[in-house]
Amino acid sequence: MLSSESRLLFGLGCSSLPGSLSRRKGVAVAAKPTEPIHSPHQAVNPRQVAWAVGVTLVAIFGFVYFPLFSYSFEQWLKPDYSHAFLVPVFAGYVAWTRRALAPKAVSWPDTRGIWFILGAAVLFPVAGQLNIGKEWLQGVSFILSLFGATLLLGGTRAVIWLWPSLGFLIFLFPLPYAVEHYLGWQLQRTAAIGAGYALQTIGYPTYCEGVILHCQDHILEVQHACNGLSMLLTFAALSVGMIMVVQRPWFDRGLILVSAVPIAVFSNILRIAATGVLYNAAGKEMGDRIFHDFAGWMMMPLALAILLLELKILDWVFLEDLGQASRDDVLRMGGKPAHLFMTSFGGAGNTSKPAPAKPPAPPPPRGQGR
Repeated sequence: MLSSESRLLFGLGCSSLPGSLSRRKGVAVAAKPTEPIHSPHQAVNPRQVAWAVGVTLVAIFGFVYFPLFSYSFEQWLKPDYSHAFLVPVFAGYVAWTRRALAPKAVSWPDTRGIWFILGAAVLFPVAGQLNIGKEWLQGVSFILSLFGATLLLGGTRAVIWLWPSLGFLIFLFPLPYAVEHYLGWQLQRTAAIGAGYALQTIGYPTYCEGVILHCQDHILEVQHACNGLSMLLTFAALSVGMIMVVQRPWFDRGLILVSAVPIAVFSNILRIAATGVLYNAAGKEMGDRIFHDFAGWMMMPLALAILLLELKILDWVFLEDLGQASRDDVLRMGGKPAHLFMTSFGGAGNTSKPAPAKPPAPPPPRGQGR
């Protein structure tokens, strides 16, 4: 048996337990339950973690690729790469037009994106050590990093949404020097030969010596700045952007992409040939003014006009199969003559009623017409 003191201590000890009963002055009192103990590890919102990881990746990419963009910005100020200022704007526009494909919720992490980031991390220093197309390969590394970050934070649906915009960013970075020099010389030589043939065709005695054209009493030199490389790069970027936004068959898009190079070269040949004509017709001063000012601005509209003409020819050659009219459609026409644009021909789904026939004219009264 317990003594009175033990029973008292036991009653006081039990009163501190949650849900226990304590006897105080002969009355049973229910003790209040203690408050739940909060764990220091609270549930973390995945969206907040994704934002934190995204901001961290942006800071890391900005630090690593800052020298690349500093060099590229200097190249953008040159005529050959001046189109690069519009590349991010157009990439954003493409992403906005494809916004219906954007993921509805954050589905991260997709660990496959880490492999793209690791590949970019390896390519960046390798390109710097080899120094072969350094800036362009580092630009590829930057795009791989963006692909990896997109896949890591947004999953496959985010990549499906943004891959055209991310791929279009390759036009931000200058070509390797060896490729740029080779293309520049080939374009310079091709433009000189083509302009020489064009001037001979329209009746100007011309012969080509390297990149120098001897046209009657004038000498026209196709310099490196006039080789058409800037025209080619700009029009190539424009053609790639067009096939991203136009709703046409893939065959048409492929033709648009393939025809970018010949259209750019042809436009530059016309520019040089027109300058040769002006040299002989209006003098060297007028020819230089047109060649360096007006003709340079008109080359891109001319190339766009040729591209639109190409699309129109494709529409004429490859006609859309609209099916064959049914017997009811032919009868609904009511024997009306066919027109070039048959806007009133509605097909099987046309619910418009034909116009009612006019009532016959009343016969003339007697005594008239005699």
